Amino acid sequence: MAINIANKVPNSEKNMGLPAESRLFPCKTLIKEVICDNRPYPTIPINVSYGKGLQATHDCPVGTVMEKFEGIVVEYSELGSDDIPYVLNFFHDGQWRWLLASTPAIYANHSCQPNAKINGQQEIVAIRPIKAGEQVLFVYNNDTEDQLWDPLWTFDCKCGAKNCQGLINTYRPWEPVHEQSVE
Repeated sequence: MAINIANKVPNSEKNMGLPAESRLFPCKTLIKEVICDNRPYPTIPINVSYGKGLQATHDCPVGTVMEKFEGIVVEYSELGSDDIPYVLNFFHDGQWRWLLASTPAIYANHSCQPNAKINGQQEIVAIRPIKAGEQVLFVYNNDTEDQLWDPLWTFDCKCGAKNCQGLINTYRPWEPVHEQSVE
């Protein structure tokens, strides 16, 4: 079956409903290399049992910018299926943007009881004190339920939080539970 790339629109029901094997994109992988050296953030990438993670190198108070998503902004149609897990989508100037980060921010993992969140500048910011050696974690699916979820992002959460969502397969509104929030 031939796929018409021009019909691939971010958050379109038609595109999101296609199975992964039918959603091949023109670019296999845009991520080339993660930039780790000479960055002004108190984090490092680490190996964890399920892949990579992002770890605090210092004790950090609420409001600390832990890392930043930086890279190229692309159209959804330019993403390869290998890129989908690493893309950060955000709403800017009335439209969706897709940021393929080349920074260690891509290694920050999901938790249903996170210690950080992403702000409007694509920075990962501590919402509670984070200790040196602790993983930096944020909620991957924080948004309104009316936003269309890419099925390639779906996974079983095993964060162990009391309020764990279980299957992460849609956006949901989220508010910190017992954490000090940063505006």
